[in-house]
Amino acid sequence: MAALTGLLGPLLGEDEIVAVAMLFLLVVLLVSATWGYRVGLFSAVLADLLLNVFFVPPLHAVTVQEPRNVAALVIFLAVAVVGASMLALLRRQLTIAQERRAELTIMLGLSRELAAAPNPQRALDVLARAVARAVQAKRCEILQKSGRGWGAVTSAGDLQEVSRDHAALAAAAVESGQVSRRLSEKRFRHGGSRVDRGSAAEMFVPFRPPAGEPGVIHIVGALIAPPGRDVDALLRAFADEAGVAVHRARLAEEARQADALRQSDDLKSALLSSVSHDLRSPLTAIKAAVGSLRSNDVEFTAADRNHLLATIESQTDRLTGTVTDLLNMSRLEGGAVRPTLEPVEVRALLQDVVVATKATTGEREVSVEALEGLWLRADYGLILQSLTNLVENAAKYSTPAGAIQLRARAEGGRVVLEVADEGPGISGADLPHIFERFYRGAEGKRVRGNGLGLAIARAMVELCGGRVMVESTSVGSTFRLSLPPAGPLR
Repeated sequence: MAALTGLLGPLLGEDEIVAVAMLFLLVVLLVSATWGYRVGLFSAVLADLLLNVFFVPPLHAVTVQEPRNVAALVIFLAVAVVGASMLALLRRQLTIAQERRAELTIMLGLSRELAAAPNPQRALDVLARAVARAVQAKRCEILQKSGRGWGAVTSAGDLQEVSRDHAALAAAAVESGQVSRRLSEKRFRHGGSRVDRGSAAEMFVPFRPPAGEPGVIHIVGALIAPPGRDVDALLRAFADEAGVAVHRARLAEEARQADALRQSDDLKSALLSSVSHDLRSPLTAIKAAVGSLRSNDVEFTAADRNHLLATIESQTDRLTGTVTDLLNMSRLEGGAVRPTLEPVEVRALLQDVVVATKATTGEREVSVEALEGLWLRADYGLILQSLTNLVENAAKYSTPAGAIQLRARAEGGRVVLEVADEGPGISGADLPHIFERFYRGAEGKRVRGNGLGLAIARAMVELCGGRVMVESTSVGSTFRLSLPPAGPLR
């Protein structure tokens, strides 16, 4: 303003007072927008005084000769003060909005991470890392109370014993419901006073879930809050989020356990209803054949004996296959199978499938069509077994003596394997359910089986990072496996 007055004073007179007033008003508004209301108010008074002394007659005096100039100076001061207050208010609102946005960004990021936590322990680990990152602390950990006392939650989910001082401070924070601090001078304070950089060596922020044991956020090191944010307010927000997150994660874990129990009950019910016949029938046939062979009332010929022995052997194979399928399905669903992913040459794999299914396909024509040098990445044993199940399924349900084709190609950055048969196809009602456990459609009920082959095949393929699809028409069905390649596809 001094520079503006020195520049305009010699050049402009009373006739240009309105232009000078507008320039001064512009400076006042800029000052208010930059430095706030108090500096803006001081600038408004200073501008009014400079305008009076250097531009309103008599010059270089505070007195004013004409009443209209008095009114002009009063109006100028009022406009400058009102403008300064409005701009200062807008500046303050903008600062508050930026602070809220920064806090909201932090809390939304934390909420997303906590929502993805699979269990309460993981949620607490995520919370500790988020708090340390938000306030730039050296270290942060979550303390919880158990039957043995206070302990720090580790990434493994168990509690690591803490010192007696830490346990006492944690208990005091939970009991008072306020933040406890241990200062570098080894003094203790409770309450909500603001923490400045370097003032507190450790902080204990309590949180209490809606259900369950309370806990404490233990922060080590001087805290630096985001610009414009109060550390205590931010920590209280973290504490509230911690209580809700722990409760939500505990509810989610209980829901998963309940769902697992429900699925287990469903599996048992399906097992009893669907497999009881498959288990009882071969056992009945075996017992009848053995009883006949042991009987002395009937004289059996060599052909009769061979027939009964063949019955025992075939029914034993059937029983063994059913039990094997049940065990495989149980291991796959229980997560006991750990695939070993390795490069697998596709053409050799399909030829091994032809050899493995020779006893089932018999005299059928099983052709292989695959490019040389095509490799996929999977567990060889799992993919071989899944393809074997698909070929055996095709041999059971397709036209007798109909051809079966095994094809392989590269498509869309994946390796696609196909098992195609010739037959009546799968009905539209059965198609969405054929990969379900123990499901057997109208056509399947006329063929011996337990309804697990396709479910096992799909589970094995998915363990290798692939997926299974099926297409069916009135002239045959095609099962399509999409698997990741072992390297760049040509």
